[in-house]
Amino acid sequence: MKVAAALACALASLLSAHAWAAPLTCATTRNGACMVADTFSLEFDGAGQPLAVMNFGLFSAVGNDRYQAVCEEAFGGSTPDKLTIASGRVVVPGREGLYVSQDASLCAWSLAKGLPPATYVQQAVTDPVVPSRVWALVGAGDTRGLYVSEDQGGSFTLRHAFARGEVWWRLFVLPTTPRKIYVAGPGLVGPAALSISLDDGQTFSARDPVPDLADPLRTPTLLDVSAEAPNRLFFARDTAAGTDELWLSDDDGVSVKRVAELPAGHFLGGFTFGATQQTVYVGTRAPLFTGKATDAALLVSQDGGRTWAAPVFSPQDGPRFRCLKYREGTLYACGGGIDGGDAAYVMQSTNGLAWAPTITMAQVQAPPACIRSLCLSTAAWLCTAYGVCAPPQLDAGANDAGATASDDGGCSCALARRAPQPPWIVLVAGLVLYRRGRIRRRLR
Repeated sequence: MKVAAALACALASLLSAHAWAAPLTCATTRNGACMVADTFSLEFDGAGQPLAVMNFGLFSAVGNDRYQAVCEEAFGGSTPDKLTIASGRVVVPGREGLYVSQDASLCAWSLAKGLPPATYVQQAVTDPVVPSRVWALVGAGDTRGLYVSEDQGGSFTLRHAFARGEVWWRLFVLPTTPRKIYVAGPGLVGPAALSISLDDGQTFSARDPVPDLADPLRTPTLLDVSAEAPNRLFFARDTAAGTDELWLSDDDGVSVKRVAELPAGHFLGGFTFGATQQTVYVGTRAPLFTGKATDAALLVSQDGGRTWAAPVFSPQDGPRFRCLKYREGTLYACGGGIDGGDAAYVMQSTNGLAWAPTITMAQVQAPPACIRSLCLSTAAWLCTAYGVCAPPQLDAGANDAGATASDDGGCSCALARRAPQPPWIVLVAGLVLYRRGRIRRRLR
């Protein structure tokens, strides 16, 4: 076995010297074999450090601009597009329920209590006023329910059961008293529907469908709700030409109008408010990485989304927007890293013009020892594909001096960081990621 592992490592080292070589070992996660690392979204942990949600787990800060990989097997085996932070705890919705971190190291996770069995948690949202309160949109069979936790996601109680057959994907909670709560999705009629509560989620009133978004050939998505203008809703909708549009409502969806079309061929990659909710940022990108200056763009509105400045195209090294997040005067963007043509997986800017790397693969460490036994395939893939390898560990059962065993899935050799892939590999990867993103968007 050790001879085979040594040969595998030698072969991996040889292959890694060639930019065109595919990884020797691929992570056997739900995202499929031979995937590339990509970013879903961004949060900030209890210490205010970036926490990147990746397509295989998390990149969490460990100090001194270093990050550790946390594989999704540590918290149920399914990474959502978005998670939330409740009083410092990481709360992860998933296909088997909702997982909550028990310590800052992300070594221990617990499954939330009070949710029905065979539960799919569509989304979890931290209350905008009470940071220990978590709201969860939960599906069980053909029934959706709104649940609430007062203990950082540890246990939940049912607040409202929606009518059987209603399909809701998105959840928004406003800082009003009582809370104004929105759920969005196809509803019963669709394709775009809303249900709104004005009494802390006790009762809901549905608008199904939203009249101006009722075209069955289009896929609308509720992006966000303004807390400063509580009836103002932002939607994205695709077009037959493959270019997304932005739509705005100032009356809770009674009427909706188109306010912007994204650059030709672009789809929406990120949305966030700025210092006030009069400033709105939208990140867009083309479905394929071409290396051209028109791959991605930032759109900005200074009047609450009514009008938009001309798009500002990203520099050649990104970001090609996967998400946007504004925090304390800085705009953060999720990128595709080396495989997506970007300088980093998370980048930051103070003006939306010049961007600096925040999280790169060179700053990432292998999964920590406390969860490494759960992350063998992911650790092996990170090692062989990106050179992010766990340090070799002494094999207590070895009878030859100096023999070691590794927790990185069989490749303890440190490989060179991967060079950018040639265009044909990047194009294939881009098509796969674009198709997966479109499917994920339709299923949300």
